[in-house]
Amino acid sequence: MCVISLGVSSPNSPDRPTPSFQDFSRGLARIREDLLKFNFQGDFIPWDQHYPEGSPTQQQIHGAYKPFCFYEVQQRGYQLVLWMDASIKIRKPLEPLFALIKQDGYLMFQESHSVGAYCKDEALKLLGITREESFKLPSCWSCVLGLDLSNQRSVEFLRQWKERASDGITFPGPKWSGVKGWPRTASQDPRVHGHRCDQTSASVIAIKLGMAAWKSKEYFSEFFNNERDYVRKYQEYKNDTVLKQTWRFGKRLLRECLFILKRIFK
Repeated sequence: MCVISLGVSSPNSPDRPTPSFQDFSRGLARIREDLLKFNFQGDFIPWDQHYPEGSPTQQQIHGAYKPFCFYEVQQRGYQLVLWMDASIKIRKPLEPLFALIKQDGYLMFQESHSVGAYCKDEALKLLGITREESFKLPSCWSCVLGLDLSNQRSVEFLRQWKERASDGITFPGPKWSGVKGWPRTASQDPRVHGHRCDQTSASVIAIKLGMAAWKSKEYFSEFFNNERDYVRKYQEYKNDTVLKQTWRFGKRLLRECLFILKRIFK
């Protein structure tokens, strides 16, 4: 069994926020320390300098490296594999989670939003769902995800996930869309707030394969904290300031127009 993670501090893709601070190696070091502290008997396999063979970089396709990391350890002969983002803080021993991976063939945690809330229009067809169906599907939380790679259903999940990561359409997309000052680019549907690359595709593939017995965020919190600011912080989006300035200008212009109209029709 093994824990895997990636911490290559490379630039983001253009449709993602610009980090003001980024140090994923710091997160990998903490994961290693936590695994030692809790006497983890498996291996820890991190990628800190290079991406797995064949994987797009963060700048090319955000999040595409995750299925490639799973695929690489599969080729090395590992079966029980647990992915965790570099931002994860381990709170207690992981043996119960590996028992669940072996029992069910996978381990996934459920997010609080639907697939549709973070799925761009272009990804719908390749995922085989409609826009309305997307809002009826729950989303997993892919910061921690486990697979038993001796289980044929999990192997098929990984095959499809890696295929979607490589098609150049399903994974890329804006983190935010129509919210937080970002332009509405993922979809003109106001219910869509962005795109969640690996997470959106993993959710749909898992549900279609019957891998939908996901654990709750409360259960997640027994074992982990997801401390994103520990490894990366984002700059405030510049358009926030532009929007505020435009709003102030619009109000001033409206007051001037009302003043002129009052004088005309006095």
